[in-house]
Amino acid sequence: MTAQPQQQPRRRPASPGAPPPPPPSAFRAPGALRRVNLVNLPDGYRANVEPPVTSDGFLGDDFVMDSQEFLCWLSDYYRDDIVTLRLIIRMMGIQKPGGTVEATQSKLAKLLKVKQSQISRSLKDTGALGVTAKLKAGLYQLHPRLSLRGGRVPVEPRPGMRAQGTLKVDQLSLLDAIEDNPELPHVFKELVRLPKPEEKPLRSDKARAQARAEEDGTS
Repeated sequence: MTAQPQQQPRRRPASPGAPPPPPPSAFRAPGALRRVNLVNLPDGYRANVEPPVTSDGFLGDDFVMDSQEFLCWLSDYYRDDIVTLRLIIRMMGIQKPGGTVEATQSKLAKLLKVKQSQISRSLKDTGALGVTAKLKAGLYQLHPRLSLRGGRVPVEPRPGMRAQGTLKVDQLSLLDAIEDNPELPHVFKELVRLPKPEEKPLRSDKARAQARAEEDGTS
């Protein structure tokens, strides 16, 4: 018995006035494209499909984005000022989404187990460099060019809405808001680069101690 070639199924003739059949396409294969996966983009836009970013591998799940240049600068610039170095690292660790730090100087002093006067001196120093800014009592801002925690921040409800909404943190939008804020110091708003560690002047207390040592050596 010989195998007979299979015949193609007979197509029915199209009824008069019916539209022509669509051209063959891989997207019309069964299950190739479901309606729930369709996204309409505006004219002139395109989209890239990427897997979702996860942070489950970080200790404690939370994480922040830091400038590598800033981390290297921090370790060099404050190599002789352990209190300020610890303070900035602590503020980076406890910052809220958007880079704000909700803590009084007294609370920061207790966290670091140092005197409040040391915290005051350190915040004054970092503020003069544009690393931090005081927004109000008990609220500080780390510069988003240096360290930034993502997430969502609360925003004022729109007219007609009772519930307070949230907005995803966007670094460029945050930088624009800082630049347009007249209440922030100029050095914070215009931060582009940090001073070179080798050109750092001696702290006032260390300069006085060095001067006394030189006087004692010459007397």
